[in-house]
Amino acid sequence: MTLEEAGFGVSLRIESVELPDAAEKARLSGVGLRAGAAVVKIMPTPLKDPVSCKVGAQLLALERRLLRRIRVSLS
Repeated sequence: MTLEEAGFGVSLRIESVELPDAAEKARLSGVGLRAGAAVVKIMPTPLKDPVSCKVGAQLLALERRLLRRIRVSLS
């Protein structure tokens, strides 16, 4: 499943980040958004974009277009 499809408050593990842009993938990897990392969707915003997600110990605001490209599994 993708991170967009996952429910809020569920502990997940990132399986893969499928981005066509290598620079964007490297930037996200630099903030901890990479395969093997723990992730939890925390809360939506009023306009549904971005979505607050806890990645490891960090709180990140991620656009829905990114959530569609992040494959996750239950941890």
